[in-house]
Amino acid sequence: MRIIRSVRSILRDHWSTYLISNLIVYGTLVMAMIVAVYVPGLHDAGLRITEAFLDSPGSRLVVEAYTSGGVVMSALVTLLGNFLFAALGTTTLPSLIIPFFGIVATIGRAVFIGIPYAPTSFEGLVTVVIAAPVLLIEFQAYVLAMLGSSILWRSTFMYRQRNLPSAYDGYLAGVKENFCLYPAIIVVLIGAASVEAVIALVLN
Repeated sequence: MRIIRSVRSILRDHWSTYLISNLIVYGTLVMAMIVAVYVPGLHDAGLRITEAFLDSPGSRLVVEAYTSGGVVMSALVTLLGNFLFAALGTTTLPSLIIPFFGIVATIGRAVFIGIPYAPTSFEGLVTVVIAAPVLLIEFQAYVLAMLGSSILWRSTFMYRQRNLPSAYDGYLAGVKENFCLYPAIIVVLIGAASVEAVIALVLN
């Protein structure tokens, strides 16, 4: 399919950036967990922030969907939340204006999620093991969104290397590649939301 070829082409052209992005994001996620284990009060602070976030109007819809026990609805609400808020709303769209904002946002998200997931007890370790598939899959979508942010502004500032006549043309080329990654981002988020909903149903 044309979409698959397009995503493969982008990843091939930016393979080193993609690899580095994975190392940075997953490395930050793991390091946040480790630091939270050894820094007193950090894990508890992370839990309080997460609880406040989950109590916000938008997040409350996701929590209610999981409480109802419906796998399809839970997966759908999770998908919409991760797509509209995490990938598009706080990574890609701000990056269209602020250079490389998506990189900062994604690293910050890894810290924000890693700290409350820190295995400070045996129960916490079990939680991390159970949540690991979801975290691995979901963060791959965020890595792709972060990659798009990097491609956009590298294309803008290094337009001559792409044989483009101006920074504006580089920006447009970067925007196009950025959004060409979104079919892959959506597929990954669907997978993450489905796995998360099934795990939640089994645990309940």
